[in-house]
Amino acid sequence: MNTPIAKSETLPFRVKLGYGAAEFSSTLTWTMVSVLFLFFLTDIVGMEPAFAGFVLMLGTLWDAVSDPTVGIISDRARTRWGRRRPFLLLVAIPFGLITWLLFSDFGLGGDLSKIYFCLAVVLYYTFATLLDVPYTSLGAEMTQNYDERTSLNGYRAVFSQIAAIIAAALPWTLVAAFADMLGSKKAGWSLTAAIFGICAVFPILITWRATRGRELHTEHVTVRIRDIIHGPFRNRTFLYTMGLYAAASVGLSSVGALMVYYMKYYMNFNETQESLAFLFLFACTILWIPVIDRLSSRFGKRESYIVFIGAWVVIQAVGVMALQPDMIVSFYVMMIIASGGVMSISMTIWAMIPDVVEVDEFKTGLRREGLYFGVISFCRKFSVALAMWLIGIVLSQIGYTAGAVQTEGTLLGIRLLYAEGVAFFLLLSVIGAYFLPMNRKRHEALKEAIQLKKEGKKWDEDALREIL
Repeated sequence: MNTPIAKSETLPFRVKLGYGAAEFSSTLTWTMVSVLFLFFLTDIVGMEPAFAGFVLMLGTLWDAVSDPTVGIISDRARTRWGRRRPFLLLVAIPFGLITWLLFSDFGLGGDLSKIYFCLAVVLYYTFATLLDVPYTSLGAEMTQNYDERTSLNGYRAVFSQIAAIIAAALPWTLVAAFADMLGSKKAGWSLTAAIFGICAVFPILITWRATRGRELHTEHVTVRIRDIIHGPFRNRTFLYTMGLYAAASVGLSSVGALMVYYMKYYMNFNETQESLAFLFLFACTILWIPVIDRLSSRFGKRESYIVFIGAWVVIQAVGVMALQPDMIVSFYVMMIIASGGVMSISMTIWAMIPDVVEVDEFKTGLRREGLYFGVISFCRKFSVALAMWLIGIVLSQIGYTAGAVQTEGTLLGIRLLYAEGVAFFLLLSVIGAYFLPMNRKRHEALKEAIQLKKEGKKWDEDALREIL
C-alpha cells in the first residue's frame, strides 16, 4: 500500500521539481495545438478557416465534457498507488502517440481528411483530460498551505514556460529543416510532432515517480454526476474563480491562435522572426515567476493578479492597435509587459483553485479535488471552444485567404480581433478577480473552521460569511 508520507507545511524541493515535470508534457503539446494547429489546418492541410475552427471547437468541447467525468472517476478511484497517480502512468505513451498523429496529414483528401482530423483531435483531448485533471487535482492534495500552493504552482509554471518556449519557437525551425530534408512541408510537420510526442512521455513518468506517497487525502470518496450541480455550482467562491479563469483562458487562447496571423500578415514577419518572437515572449514569462510569487505572498493572489492582467489589458487594447509594422522595438517592449499577464494566468489562478476545495470540504466533509478541477476545466474549455470556432468564422467573414496578400479590410479585422477582442475578455477576468471573496485571512479561518468542525467544536461564522 502506498501510504502518505508525513508532511510539513513546506514540500521538499525535489518533490516540487518532480511534480512540475508533467506540466512540461501538457504545455508542450497544448501550446502546439493552441498556437499552431489552426494555422496547420488552414495553411498546410488546406482546410477552409471556418471548418478548421470547427475542428478545434469539436475537440475542445469534447475535452470540456469529459473533464468533470474524469474528475469524478479520479475522486472515486481506490488503488494501492493513490487516487490520481495511476492516471499518469496509464496515459504517458498514448499521449505522446496522439501528439504525432494530430499533426500528420496522410493525404486522405476531402471528407476523409476532415473525418481524420476530427477523430484525431477528439483522441488528443481525451488523453489530455486523462492527464490534466488527475495531475492538477494531485497538486491540490499535496499541500493545504495558502502560500505553498503558489510556490508549488511556480514550479509547474517554470516547466510550463520552458515547454511553451520550445513548442512556440522550435517547430518553425524544425519543420523548415525537415521539409528540406524530406521534400515536403507535411512530412516536416509530421516528423516534428513525432519528436515532440516522444519528449512528452518521459516527464509524465518522472512526476508519477516523484510524487509517490505525497497525496494527503487517499480515502475513498463517493462522488456522483449530480454532485456537479450540488457542489461546485452552489459554491460562491468557486463561481467567481471559474468565471475569471474562463474569461482569462479565452483571452490567452485567442492570443495564441491570432498572434501567428498578426505577425505574418500585419507585421510582415518571416518564419524565423515569428519563432524569435514566441521565444522572447515565453522567455520573459519565466523572469516574472519570482516577482509574481513575491507579490502574491506579500499582497495576496487576487491583488497580484489584478495588477498583472490589468497592465496586459492596457497593452492589448491600446498598444497593439497603435503599433505599426516598422515599430519592432515597441512590439517587443509590449511583449515584456504582456508576458507578466501570461504568467499570472498560468501561475496565480492555478494557486487559487485549490482554495475553493476547502470551502466544499467545510460544507460536505469530503475532499473532492477531481470534481472541482474537472468542472472548472469544463467551463474554461467550453468557453475557449466557442472562441476558437468564432475566430475561424470571423477569419472567413473578413476575407482571410491562406498564404495570400491580405486586403486592408482583412488586416484591420485581424488587428481588431487580436487587440480589442483579447482585451475584452482579459478585462472581464480582472472584474471577476476584483469581486473574488477568498483571501489569505479568510482561507486561514476556513482551515481552522474545518478542523474545529471535525472536533465537534464551535467556529467563527462571521469570518466565513463572505466565502460561503
